[in-house]
Amino acid sequence: MFLYDFKMSDAGDRDRGRRSRRRRGGLPERPVTSSRKERDYEADSAPAKPPIILAKPAHEQPHGGSPSSTSSSVGSKTPDKTVVMMRSREEGRTASTSSISNIPAAVTGETTSTQPLHPLQRNPSAPVLSLESTLQNKLAAPPEMTHCVQLIDESLQWIENGSELLLDQTDFFVIGVIGLQGTGKSTVMSLLAGNSPNDLAKFVFQPQDRAIREMCEHQTVGIDMFVTGERVIFLDSQPVLSSSVLDRLIRNDKKIPSEYSTAENCIEMQSLQQAAFLMTVCHVVLVVQDWFIDTSLIRFLQTAEMLKPSTPSSNHDSNSSSEDTHEYSPNIVFIQNKAARDDFSAESYNLMQQSLLKVFESSDLKLTGSVTMANGKILPGLNSKSVDTDVNLYLLPVMDSQRSDTQDTILTLLPEYRGYPSFATIINRLRQQIYSMHKSPLTQSSLSEKNWFHYAARIWDSVKKSQLMSEYNRLLN
Repeated sequence: MFLYDFKMSDAGDRDRGRRSRRRRGGLPERPVTSSRKERDYEADSAPAKPPIILAKPAHEQPHGGSPSSTSSSVGSKTPDKTVVMMRSREEGRTASTSSISNIPAAVTGETTSTQPLHPLQRNPSAPVLSLESTLQNKLAAPPEMTHCVQLIDESLQWIENGSELLLDQTDFFVIGVIGLQGTGKSTVMSLLAGNSPNDLAKFVFQPQDRAIREMCEHQTVGIDMFVTGERVIFLDSQPVLSSSVLDRLIRNDKKIPSEYSTAENCIEMQSLQQAAFLMTVCHVVLVVQDWFIDTSLIRFLQTAEMLKPSTPSSNHDSNSSSEDTHEYSPNIVFIQNKAARDDFSAESYNLMQQSLLKVFESSDLKLTGSVTMANGKILPGLNSKSVDTDVNLYLLPVMDSQRSDTQDTILTLLPEYRGYPSFATIINRLRQQIYSMHKSPLTQSSLSEKNWFHYAARIWDSVKKSQLMSEYNRLLN
């Protein structure tokens, strides 16, 4: 017994010495082999490991098969929970974490459904980030327009491209304009839309340039539309009763519709159709004139009001038998463009208001109490004491960039006395008054911007097919 212990200790010393020499020499250590009895003892004392079973997911197994049947065929005790290895053991623990999403629901205990969803049904497992991005896109501000788009072309055909610029919201304001050729309709609309008077090149409605004025032609063709960031819809129309439109019709040898006897009647009826259309779909209609007063324009407005169609209900169902209609009348604002110094006096302004009130005394158009210069804020001499009436009449002088007269600076260095504030101050006050006007509902129910677009298309089609227009055209022949 003593000899055996001595030999074992001697062998252990030799092994330790050999390992120390290998470490000093930089050689790898040899694995220490134990005896057969020690290996058997370690194998008996180690705990029993559960068997590793490679099974397919539940939805890929054949009908009637289960992981438990596979484990029972091995002959060992079936564990309480089946372990599925998606990767080999040598890949480390990262393999199990990366394969969690691939574990079927039957193994993880989750109750996710494998049935296909309806196309309109939202997937409950979809990430929340997509929903948040969708909400952000809906709440984002619409893109700003830089130029106008055409709503009605030269052939008086409706264009559907403008609907892409409108939103599904009801807080909007529609402003249209009517006037003769060269009165400054596009310029006034561009200034109200927010353009600066000193930057003519960036006007949203392109005004006449010098070459077009010298050729006595018109700039706007049909009806153009522009939408501001404040959701104000501007409609700029071509001049009414225009000799340039008539000249272009005759010079281009365009075919006159059969219902019109002459080209003059065709131009007049087309102008009446545009005016009646604007009086039906706009909250405010601006009547721009450059001298007071044009009797042909006043007679034209009265005729357009007479031929204006009755405003139907907002029911888009064409098969509806409802006859509920109501007469809608817009707000009319008369703008005296290119006004002289004498026009800003209290006497001249009062006479112009009384003349308009006398002419439209039997009209249903709303032409009082909204836009005026007689509030004492623009000119101290124009107030409620010096002006008796409150017709929507506003005076605009010639823009500073277009003034041709030169001031006499021989005796004084003071600026020229004009009798009114600067053009920028006057146009800003006009914009504030128009934007603050009361918006009467166009129909019996509230309309969104997109619904207004389709409603305007229906009105334009009904105006072109109106029996009143046909009867008036017959009387012109």
